[in-house]
Amino acid sequence: MKSAYLISCIFFSFFFQIANGFCQDKKGTKLPYIIEGIDTIPVVNLPDVNIVDYGADYDKRIKEYYRLRFNVLKVYPYARLAALKINQLNDSLSKIKSDRLKKKYRKEFEERLRDDFGKTIEGLSVNQGKIFIKLIDRQTGNTGYEIIKDVKGSFTAVFLQTSARVFGHNLKDDYDPEGDDKQIEGIVQQIEAGQIN
Repeated sequence: MKSAYLISCIFFSFFFQIANGFCQDKKGTKLPYIIEGIDTIPVVNLPDVNIVDYGADYDKRIKEYYRLRFNVLKVYPYARLAALKINQLNDSLSKIKSDRLKKKYRKEFEERLRDDFGKTIEGLSVNQGKIFIKLIDRQTGNTGYEIIKDVKGSFTAVFLQTSARVFGHNLKDDYDPEGDDKQIEGIVQQIEAGQIN
């Protein structure tokens, strides 16, 4: 009887030494474990979590962020395309010597832009229009006012700026990625990195 007890003790101690330190979860992943009495408890190390109190208006701010993100996602492709077209215009104008031919080229260019993007731009909301103006500045380095002044002249730029102000826009708005436009910049960087589309 003593020998059977001794053999079973040796067997169990040998078995537990072989199965030292790891168990498996339902997916078959090996996990470290500890034995508490008769229970085997898997040990899972989780990353630290910071709990932040965002305040009572957190829901409102998160909705505002997602609304801004939606608007940026809608107008960003148009801003990139507009910047590309403006750069093409400037490149082409630099190669033309005659003022008369430059004026003719600008007029044709404007008509093509109006045909291609007129309906889309007119369909933007006030907030989307403001974001579009800022993104044009981001993409080209020139405000909407400066671009219009270069293409159409000072009188037209002043007239359009006055009209824009009536509808809540400012063509002279600068893009400020470190200040007022920090959230827009963050969203644009996510788009460019392929994190959102």
